[in-house]
Amino acid sequence: MNEGTAAPAARPRHLALSVGWFGQNFHWLPIGFVLLQAQIAELVPHSVETSAIGLAAGLGGIFAVLVPPITGLVSDRLRTPWGRRAPVMVIGLAGDVVGLAMMGTARNYWVLVGGYLVIQLFNNACGAAYAGLIPDLVPDAQFGRASGFLAAMNNVGGILGVLTTAVLAGLHQLDLAYAVIAVVIVLSYVPVLVLARESPPTGAPPPWPSLGEAARSMVAPLRGGDFAWVLATRLLVTAAITVVAFFLSPFFASVVRPPNPSEFTSIWLLLVFLTAVPLGLLGGIFSDRAGRKIFVYGSGLFQALVAVIFVVFYPTSVPIVVVLGLVYGIGYGLYYAVDWALAVDTLPDPERPAKDMGLFHASYTLPQVIVPLIGGVLIEVVSNISPGNGYRIVFGLSIIFFILGSIFVSRVRGVR
Repeated sequence: MNEGTAAPAARPRHLALSVGWFGQNFHWLPIGFVLLQAQIAELVPHSVETSAIGLAAGLGGIFAVLVPPITGLVSDRLRTPWGRRAPVMVIGLAGDVVGLAMMGTARNYWVLVGGYLVIQLFNNACGAAYAGLIPDLVPDAQFGRASGFLAAMNNVGGILGVLTTAVLAGLHQLDLAYAVIAVVIVLSYVPVLVLARESPPTGAPPPWPSLGEAARSMVAPLRGGDFAWVLATRLLVTAAITVVAFFLSPFFASVVRPPNPSEFTSIWLLLVFLTAVPLGLLGGIFSDRAGRKIFVYGSGLFQALVAVIFVVFYPTSVPIVVVLGLVYGIGYGLYYAVDWALAVDTLPDPERPAKDMGLFHASYTLPQVIVPLIGGVLIEVVSNISPGNGYRIVFGLSIIFFILGSIFVSRVRGVR
């Protein structure tokens, strides 16, 4: 527990602490996996659709990679009457609402991308401070339980986010989704800010580092040790999930061909999250006794299996694709049951967690810089040379990433 924070109660408010993750997934899942793709499809020629998706995601991902560790470094040293984290979260939420308004009213590609950059900047600043708050308040012995609550809230947020998007897609009113997201993300942080407040910091703040010291401090955890292997595992698993998720809508439109691809993508993701919720909650609690790694191994197995079927068979049957969504949800839930707990178990400096948790967040967002940009170009280039095979190449990469993620987590020595 960090200096200057409130001592945790005997029964920490896991639900109150985790509700912010509900809002974050309600926010990002519809935007990244449905809304951004659907809007770009309306604003650019079909011939450049996938590369336009990749460019937007890549540009936004630059902020998503750089902002969290920098914000975390600042938040760890911030001293205000409201604590270290709350002011950053409030500013981040305000800027995020502005970006959502820009995206919801965008009528050309570059305005849409501009709004996307704004939400990447401010939402990731908010998320970095939030990621530092939770280790401040949760006792070590309950990291797995807290991780299970976070996974459950993530998945419930994803369920309701994509369900809302599916309903609005069916009504051809996708623009309204941004207003709903803005309300939900703000309300989800009310319990975090009110019920899980920090005490005003006490004592002298740590000294502010020079620019060179700050840079060295931010990259130091990457040089080796368990935390570095956890970051590498998350980087690869997220890359694999991103490969699948960012091109689901165009893949379903081109191969499965449902009547409304945006609506079908939302329903498919809904099934994934419905399956993942109980696995995430129970798995996190169980992992406090059984260990974390077995959940990562199981996750890689189930998700890679779905990717293999996509690559080899190019399924066009809607019932089969729906079943694959359920299988994918098992793997998704198993991984996120222990994702956060693995990071907190291996933090290099538990007294100043926000900077390192910012790096942990960057290992989630970095694949979103690289994978969609490269994947979109790969799909177009391969499809022009060998029609119909672009998605096979890109989804094939996810299989490799899932396997490597499982191998890398085996190198974590201090955690079962």
